[in-house]
Amino acid sequence: MPYSIYLSELIPGTSRAYKDDLTDFSRWFDDTNGESLSPDRITSIDLKEYQSNMLLNRGLKPATVNRRLAAIRSWLKWCAEHGEIESLPRWPKRTQQVKQSPKALDKKEQDRFLRAVEREGCQRDRALVGLMIFAGLRVSEAARTRIRDITISDRKGQVTVTGKGSKQRVVPLGLDARNMIRNWYGQAKGEWLFPGQDGRSISTRALQHMTKKYAWQAKIETEKVTPHVLRHTFATNLLRDGVDIVLVAALLGHSRLDTTAIYTLPSYSQMENAVE
Repeated sequence: MPYSIYLSELIPGTSRAYKDDLTDFSRWFDDTNGESLSPDRITSIDLKEYQSNMLLNRGLKPATVNRRLAAIRSWLKWCAEHGEIESLPRWPKRTQQVKQSPKALDKKEQDRFLRAVEREGCQRDRALVGLMIFAGLRVSEAARTRIRDITISDRKGQVTVTGKGSKQRVVPLGLDARNMIRNWYGQAKGEWLFPGQDGRSISTRALQHMTKKYAWQAKIETEKVTPHVLRHTFATNLLRDGVDIVLVAALLGHSRLDTTAIYTLPSYSQMENAVE
């Protein structure tokens, strides 16, 4: 294949992914132009037609289309650096993805999920879920919470969160969060609020498995419930209750309001209900 040497220089995971994408382009190129793929034969017209074929004829998602074109661009840049071609062809514009609101649990799903956690969950799991769905912590933030980061009294509470880029924020803990955290916090010892078996903090993978378990017990599609969905649910609940977007951004640790604004977009089911 014309890109075999290029792929051999990549790390294994990237090499496999790029091989699939470049193979797809190679097949299309051969079928469309009646000649074998070669970097010096690729024109801007080929790239635009390939993009159009993926979108209109094959119905591929914008993210897939953009990824495959990115794989081709990376290969051609390598070819230019190694003297295989003089310059890159003109590139088509990226396919714009339709923005949708992040997936969040609706009220019935929240109740079923929390009921399963309350009935079947241990105190540690209740505390973890409480930090994500009632305080909006990212999965990594919840996993790496230290005992000293939590303050709880009868009427108030807070958690100091170290987020992306080592930025810190203080998130108040409401009554629901305090009720789910209190018992575990009261008996925790050592450095980490949620220690793993190796003495370090619990892994994010363990949290992902945990949410799937309670989703299954709640008879919710397990693919629909992840730690990130719990965080999305926290944000969506606040905005639907009329909380100012600036406050929501601060609670989530967003440095830009447009990151938070995506939660204000209607979901497909909401648009469907409006049409009906």
